[in-house]
Amino acid sequence: MSLYVYCLGDELTAESFEGLRGVGGAPVCVLATGGLAAVVSEFEGEAAEVSAANVRAHNRVNALALARSTPLPFRFGTLAGEHRLAEYVAANEGALLDALARVRGCVEMSVKVRRDAGKAKVKRQKARGGDEEAEAGRDAAAGVDVLKGSAGAGSGTAFLLAKRREILGDEALRRRAEEVAAWLAAGVSDFVRESSVRVGPSESLAVRAAHLVEGVRLDEYRACVHELIGERAELHFLTSGPWPPYSFSRIERE
Repeated sequence: MSLYVYCLGDELTAESFEGLRGVGGAPVCVLATGGLAAVVSEFEGEAAEVSAANVRAHNRVNALALARSTPLPFRFGTLAGEHRLAEYVAANEGALLDALARVRGCVEMSVKVRRDAGKAKVKRQKARGGDEEAEAGRDAAAGVDVLKGSAGAGSGTAFLLAKRREILGDEALRRRAEEVAAWLAAGVSDFVRESSVRVGPSESLAVRAAHLVEGVRLDEYRACVHELIGERAELHFLTSGPWPPYSFSRIERE
């Protein structure tokens, strides 16, 4: 029999979770492990099914923990034996307490930024066209016969030129995505304790930002994000939260 582990905390009590059922419908309980408490439920099997019901159950337990105190949440599907869990906490108790101190009183807010894929494709094509025009200008200035070079290019040359244009386009997308990420980070800096940002540049310009925000400043943060959204009409924003600080817990998955 394994334990499904939801989170760790130093201010969580069994009374807070009385009657609550978690993943697989199992009752949720709290185990004392040194100076920390682990919120768990019994689990049979080798892995938790990633289903809507199980994900909702996982989030429901951690949301209740967050309503009581800022926990260190584990990702969905974390399993451990009771002895192994106790060993992990004992070996890392100092670091875990430090992590709790770092996130105490905070929540995680998420901002995802995308650009309309159709508009992005047109802009990318225009950018590539501009690169080709500039390249032709450089060749002409260097005395290269551009027409002759194009007419005599074989399939290998054409492939390399196409690949070069693709790389230039990808670099342009990355620069634009990084610009948006930097703009967002600067805009919320006064209201955020820590940030975790991932840039996955594509034609839809994907920026994923997680912000650690003090609960007492949550309204200010939301107002700031609302103003920022109004500044960039060409972008699409998806905001969510408050969540437990998944991106800032820095605890290993067991």
